[in-house]
Amino acid sequence: LIGAVGFCAVFAEGASLDWSAVYLRDRLEASAGLAAACTTGFTFTMAIARLVGDRIVDRFGSVRSVRASGALAVLGGLLIVLADRPAAAMAGFALMGLGSAVVVPLCFAAAGRSGSNPSLAIAGVATITYTSGLIAPSAIGTLAQATSLTVSFVLVTDLAGGIVAFAGVLRAGDRDRPRLSPAAAAV
Repeated sequence: LIGAVGFCAVFAEGASLDWSAVYLRDRLEASAGLAAACTTGFTFTMAIARLVGDRIVDRFGSVRSVRASGALAVLGGLLIVLADRPAAAMAGFALMGLGSAVVVPLCFAAAGRSGSNPSLAIAGVATITYTSGLIAPSAIGTLAQATSLTVSFVLVTDLAGGIVAFAGVLRAGDRDRPRLSPAAAAV
């Protein structure tokens, strides 16, 4: 389940990174420059969130931080899907960046603290999580070709909802949780 949360976050990240400019250009008829600026805005908000993420997680804990992040991503997805102007979609992609930035690092932290074999748990979560990054761009394109790019981002928004719904599984990643010594973990 920890990997599923990461899957949802990386799907939203990959879809936004690879399709935001296309979305603005094709669906909202934005200029090429504005469409490119949207992708830059997405990556910028993601970077900002990663830079301040530790302070937020230290204050609110992993679960609440991930729930709030997922809610931002869902709000961003709704703005994207409902946008009739480039500015609204750009705000949506910016929120998607804010909402997906800290989720994957917290998934790895939770995996590392979830059992007696942290390396195996992290490897499993990484496999599930990064598989999403491989399939998201083509899944969005395939769904867009069959329906529309807007419908594709409905899927992204739904998956962002999965971040909110399953954030509780990251409880193992909370820093204030007591850690077992290697001797205690072996028992």
